[in-house]
Formats: sequence, C-alpha cells, structure tokens
Amino acid sequence: MSPGVELLLLLLLSPSLLAEISHLPMASNRIILDSTELLQNPLIPDAGVPAARSTPVPPQKCPSLQRYRKMLKDFDDLEDLYVDVPVHIALAERQRKRFVLNLNDSTPLTIRFSAPVGRKMYYNQTGNPLRPAAVAPGPGVAVGSLVLPCALRGQYDLFVLARHSGALKVDALAEHPQHDWPLLNATHRIAIRTQNRLRKREMTVKWERSKFDFHAMHYCLVIQRLSPDTPRMSFSSFCEAVSAYTEQRPMTPSCAAGGPLEVVWGAPPQRERRLNPRQNVHIVCTGKRRQQLLRRLLPRSSYHLDLFGVHQGRQNLTLRLASSQVSFNRTQPLALRQQALMQLRIGGQHGKQVYSFKVPQTTRQLGEPFMRHLLIPCSGSEIRVKLLRQRSEVGKTEAFYSPTYIRQKGVLPGQRYLMRFEPSNDDEALRAQKVMVALSSEALFRDLPELPQNTSVFNVRTRCSRATIAWNGSPDERELSYCIIVFNLPQRNRSVVDLTNYCMDFVPKRVTQYRNFEWMTCRERQQSPDNIETETILNLMPGSSYLVYVTANLSMGKPLPYQALTLHMASQCLDGSHESFY
Repeated sequence: MSPGVELLLLLLLSPSLLAEISHLPMASNRIILDSTELLQNPLIPDAGVPAARSTPVPPQKCPSLQRYRKMLKDFDDLEDLYVDVPVHIALAERQRKRFVLNLNDSTPLTIRFSAPVGRKMYYNQTGNPLRPAAVAPGPGVAVGSLVLPCALRGQYDLFVLARHSGALKVDALAEHPQHDWPLLNATHRIAIRTQNRLRKREMTVKWERSKFDFHAMHYCLVIQRLSPDTPRMSFSSFCEAVSAYTEQRPMTPSCAAGGPLEVVWGAPPQRERRLNPRQNVHIVCTGKRRQQLLRRLLPRSSYHLDLFGVHQGRQNLTLRLASSQVSFNRTQPLALRQQALMQLRIGGQHGKQVYSFKVPQTTRQLGEPFMRHLLIPCSGSEIRVKLLRQRSEVGKTEAFYSPTYIRQKGVLPGQRYLMRFEPSNDDEALRAQKVMVALSSEALFRDLPELPQNTSVFNVRTRCSRATIAWNGSPDERELSYCIIVFNLPQRNRSVVDLTNYCMDFVPKRVTQYRNFEWMTCRERQQSPDNIETETILNLMPGSSYLVYVTANLSMGKPLPYQALTLHMASQCLDGSHESFY
C-alpha cells in the first residue's frame, strides 16, 4: 500500500473527523454494503434515532433480507426526505431513487406522490418491508401514495421506481389523511366495565360499542400498570401508546415479522391475553369484539385502561374512545342507593348478577329494623332473588315475573348484604336482561306509590269495540291516581312476551311517544268498599289485539305499573248484544 493511501486512511479514522462526520445529515443515510452490519447496532449511534437490536440472522435463511441488500446496491441514487418539506425531482422512465426519512418522534405519517410510482418501504434498516395503507387519490395526489397510522421514531427507507419520465413531487406529512374528520374530536359516552378474579389473577374488561360508524370500528385496549416508581403516562393518541410499548421492550427484527406496529396491530384477536409482569404498558387489539380477558395481573395493583377505536373505513384512523382506572383487588359489587328506583343489568355470567346494599344508620327505630325491596322485571321474565350475608343465604324469593315486594327482617344498621339475581330457567336467561330495584328502610317509599299484593289486571267483559277491566286498588293512603295505557299489538306478532316492558317511562307526557301507542286516560281513585277499580276502554277495533298497562301515580314521583293485560278482540260482532265474559 502506498504511503499516500495509508495517510488518507489515518485521517479518515481519526476521532475528530469521525465526530464531525457523525453530525452531518447524511451520516445515518449511508448505504451499508456489509450484510452483517445491517443486523448490528451502528458504530456511532444517533441519539435521536433508536438502533434496532437483534441477533444476527444468516442472510441465506432470510429471503427478505437478501432482497433488501440487493435493493441497497441497485438504488444508488440517494435523497434525504424531511417532514413537511416537499422534494421536487425529475426522473427518467424506470429510474430508481432511494429516499431516507428520519423521525425523532412517533407520529401518523402520510407520503404523497404527484405521479404514479412503484414503491417499497423499510423500517430501521431491517429486511422486513412495511405494508402501509394507500391514500385515496385526489388533486395533487397520485395513485400509490402511502399512509402509516403510526410511524415510530427511527429511519425509514423508501425505494421508488419511476413508471414514466417526468417531474415528481414527494411530500412527507406528519398527519393522517383523515385528520379533519368532523367526528374525530366529538364526545364519546362509552362506559368501561371490569370484573376481577383475584385468585386467578384475571380481569374481564367489557365496553360499549362506538357511537360513530360502529359497523367499521375495531378496538385496541391499552393497559398501563401504575406503580409509585413509574408515574402514569397520558396517551393523547394511539401512536404515543405504541411508542411507549415498543420502547420498553425493543422489537427484534426477524424474517417473518413486519414493523413494530404490524406486530402489535396484526396479532389476531384472542379471547384471553397474558400480560408480562415485567412490563408496565400492554396493547391488546380485539377486532370487533367488545370484551377481553386479561390474565397474569399483579394483585394489589392499579391499572389504567385506555380504549382506542380503529376506523377500518378511513385508512385505520385511530381515535380515543374512553378511559378508566381500576384497582385489581377484591371485587366490589355495585352499591344500591336507597329511595331510588334503579335499572340494573342482570345478564351476567350464566345469567347471574350480584349487587350490594347497606342498611343505613337510622337514629329513630319504632320497632324491629327491616328493609323493603321493590323488584320489577323489565321484560316480564321469571327471575329469582337471593339475599346473602357473609356468603350465607338469609332470604330468597320464588320465581316472579311482575312487580314484587320483599320485606327483610332482622337486619342491623351498618350491615352489608348481597342481592343475587338469576333467571328461573335457561330459557328465561335470554330475556332476563334488566330489572328495576328500589330499597327503603321505611314503611313507604317516598316517591313511589304502593302496589297491592295482587297486581293482576282482569278482563271483566269484552264487547265488539270496548272492554271493561278491573284491578285491586292501592293500599297507599296518599293522594293517588290511575292511568290506563293501551298499546296496539302488531298483527304479525301477537306475543305479549316480546312486547312487555315494565321499565318504560310511564309519565303521561312521555309514554305517548312510544311505538304502537294507541290510547290513554288518567283519573282519580274511586271510593268503593271492596277497593276494586274498574275502567271501560272504548273504540277498540274488532280482530285486533291490545296490550294494556295500569299505573299508580303519586302527585310527585314516578308511576309504577301493574301486571300487563292482553286483550284479543273478536274478529266478528254479530249484534250489539254480543259479549264475552271472563
């Protein structure tokens, strides 16, 4: 080797010159021809660009790496690409061009081309090609433009092959092409519910479906374990969550896997996912499923849940739907409030659901303390109720399907009880979904009227176009009135089971807005020695069927319904004296 060449090599390998070269913009964009260097960390790492950590893979066993090496040799024309800085170049037909883009922060990325070109994109000098979605063509945007819903920080190699000669404009924008969707910043009222199984270290997470384009929405759940050492990270976007997830455990490049986002996003939905206790951030994408079973949780820990939606019809646009923070400890049933008529869901696992209530600390007790429970199955389905105290059964009811009272004696102030709902049989489990419950430690409910022990409504007499009904009067001595509400049953569906709804809003001003409403009248109670109320319903159509509700109403408060009655009118009326008695 000549002395001149040796002197040149010494100058190039000097520390001062290497330090100067490392700060040049093109330093991290140099083509690496050695296959082993592609799988190792750079000699001088860049603080803003993370280096891919992996174990060397033999090139002959990785065809994608061989193709990437070949493209590095073939595409010798190199151009730097910067965010929000358009590049204007002239390309000949079949000319090859390589663009290199370095991102210091994770962000949605859109790359637009002004002319159709062939393109391929790689991340962090690995042999795994990315599969970005296509941008819809438009003014100044040609077919073949790319969009990454979440581009992690690092180096992106974009290989372009010109299909026609001419000018080409390349734009790299740090935004999603659907960022101006009007519903993106709208308010989503979506509830997240959890159920803990502490002994099995499991948590079931359920959520409501998105109110916007629910048919095209998929879901991703971000789970973050909170600890005193690591404060909670606030993720304003799904891209920030993916960045935090990948940074705590860098992805190792392989021949089969794509980019980090594809590893997170492309995993098939599974009924259960096991969380790594060594990580604080986890991401689980469930597709269209709206529940997920999480396993291997740490007891006595708090978890923050962020729910993101992925719009399949808008190039995988991600939007934040809801968030919740839960403590993974002993499951606490929902507490019931006194003197409040609450609508509860009872369609839990195997049709069972548990709620808790606490006996209040009353100062004045005229006699033995007690609790009154008012139970109203919404759809008229048969259910049973058990009362539990420290896992011991202290009371239960027979199967009932209409408004029912339970009087619980022997309670003490401050005690907590559990109320377990379950359907009477497997068939009723399909209909037993909701129930209304009211609790009181007083003799009367303050805002609810008293119903008699027998809440049945009787069909006394039916004529051609009218029917007379009767029911037991309310034992309530307060000022009270009754409303008779009639709904028309559709001809194709005469089943009272499918249309009975004891949980509808029976306020006179609102009940008229329900579907199939036919007629209503309200009146004061009648003074009768046997406390029997009667009413005649007029203008009924022969051959039609009707669903009749009778409600008791206080001057202030909510109405309560009696048991619903179905009327079937005769299709023919021979004369005016024709009557049917029941």
